[in-house]
Amino acid sequence: MNKEKRIEQQIQHFYDNVPDVDDAFPLKEYLLKHEDSRMAWYLLGKQYEGKGDIAKATYCFGQAGDIYTAFEGKPAPSLPEPKNDSNTQRKAFWIWTAVFTVLIGAIGLGVYAIAREHKQSEAANQEQPADTIGTPSPSVEAVLKDPPFPSPIIALVDAPLGAVSAASDPLKDGQTALGALLLPSRNNDARMLVQAASLGKWNDWVKSGKPLATVAVDDKLGSAGVNWHDAKWCNCKPQDPSSAQKRIQEWKPLQESKLAMRSAIVRYKERTGTWPANPEALNGDYPNNTIAGWSEEMTPWFEEVVGELTNPKDGKLPTSVGWPTVTGPLAGMGTPAGAIEPITQQPLAVIVDKTSHRLAIVSGDVIVRNYEVGLGGIRTPEGSFVITEKVRNPNGTDQGTFGSRGMTLSDGDYGIHGTDKPGSIGKDESLGCVRMKKEDIEELFDLVPIGTPVTITQGGLPNELRAPAERFKLSNAKDETNPHKIYVWLD
Repeated sequence: MNKEKRIEQQIQHFYDNVPDVDDAFPLKEYLLKHEDSRMAWYLLGKQYEGKGDIAKATYCFGQAGDIYTAFEGKPAPSLPEPKNDSNTQRKAFWIWTAVFTVLIGAIGLGVYAIAREHKQSEAANQEQPADTIGTPSPSVEAVLKDPPFPSPIIALVDAPLGAVSAASDPLKDGQTALGALLLPSRNNDARMLVQAASLGKWNDWVKSGKPLATVAVDDKLGSAGVNWHDAKWCNCKPQDPSSAQKRIQEWKPLQESKLAMRSAIVRYKERTGTWPANPEALNGDYPNNTIAGWSEEMTPWFEEVVGELTNPKDGKLPTSVGWPTVTGPLAGMGTPAGAIEPITQQPLAVIVDKTSHRLAIVSGDVIVRNYEVGLGGIRTPEGSFVITEKVRNPNGTDQGTFGSRGMTLSDGDYGIHGTDKPGSIGKDESLGCVRMKKEDIEELFDLVPIGTPVTITQGGLPNELRAPAERFKLSNAKDETNPHKIYVWLD
C-alpha cells in the first residue's frame, strides 16, 4: 500500500469518527508534508484544540500516541475502531518518528518547528510496507545514524557561535547534547557538536573538539537544521569539516584565556574578599601578579563578567563569576557545553600524582593539561596546598637551579619550578619540590593564578601526557621578578 493510499484511509477514518468535517485544514496535504507522523497528528490536534474543536483534537491526540503523552504528561486518548474493523486501516506509525521521541525531553515542540520548515522530499518518497504496521520503533542508535530528514545547507553556519557542545557517544550523551543545541535562543547563531574525548575518568580538553555537526537556529523563521561532519554519527555523506575544524582551532585557545581570567577573578576574591576593580588589580607587578600577563581580548571579557558581579539584576547580584558570551573577538564566541561545560563553572586547580609523576591542570572533571614532573619520593609532602607566590626568573636568572619560573606552595619551602636538570623529570631526585620542563612550567605559570589550590596525592592521574602543540602564553606581563629574595626551595 503506497503512502497516499494509507493517508486517504486515515483521513476517511478521521471523517468517520468526528463531526463537522467541512473545515479549512487540508489534512491530506498536511500529513503528506509531515510524513504521516505522530508529531504531525499532535500538532493538528493542538490547532483544533486552539479553535475549540475538541472532538477533532481528541482524535488527533489519539493518533499522536506517545508523542501526546510526552508533551502533555498524561495518556493519549483511545482511538475508535475503524467501521470495517480492519486492522490494516489503523494508523500506520512511520518508523522515523522515533527521532522526536528520542529528543522530546530535551528539545520540546521547537524541534518539530525546526524540521517542518525544511524540504523532506527524500524521506517523503520512502514507503513503509504495510506489514511493518505496529512494529517497534528503532533504537536510539539507529535513529541518530539515519536521520528522518536530509540535513540542509545552512545559511547561518558562518554566524557567531552560540555554543560548542562536546559529546562522546550517540547512545550515551549524543542525543542530549544535540537536543540542547536545537533549543531556541535569543540570537540567531550557529552551534557546534564536537567529539568529546576521555582520559581515564577525566574529560580530555586537549583531544576534544573534532567537529561532528554544525547546527543553525533561526528563531525568527522558526527553523533550524543540522550539517553533519562525521559519517559515523549520521550514516550519511557528511559536509566538508575543514571550515568547522578551523573554527574550533581558533576557538579553543580563546576559551583557555577566558578560563585563566575567570580563575584569576575567583582566586582574587577568595584571597582579598573583594572583586578586582580593574585588570591592573590582577595583572600587576610582583607580588600583585595574580595572573601572569594579559591579552587584548581579556579586557572586554573582564568588563562583562565583573560588570555583572557589581551591577544588580532584579535587585540581586550573582554569587559566582559568569562566562563571557557577548564581548571579545567573534572567534571566541560559543559557550562550552556538554562534556566540557565544567570549565565555565569551575576555576583551575592543580593535582600532582606521586605515583605516575604527573601534574595536571583541571577544571571540574575536565583535564586541561597533564605534564610529566620530577619529584622527591617520600620527601615530597602529600596534602593540600595553595600557590601563594609566582616569580619569574628566580634568583635573577632563567638558567639556574629553579629554571625560568617558580611558584611557592603555601608560603613554605616547597615549590613548583623549572630545573637545570631536565634528566630528573619523571624520577624521584628532588629534595621535595616539583620539577618541570621549561615549556611546561612556563605554560603552567601563565594558566594558573595565585591562589590556585594544589593537591599532592598518590594516584588519580593518567599516564598519557596532554599539552597542545602551540602552548598557552600570555603577553603584556608586568615585572614579575623579585630581586630582593634569594629562593631556597627544597629543590
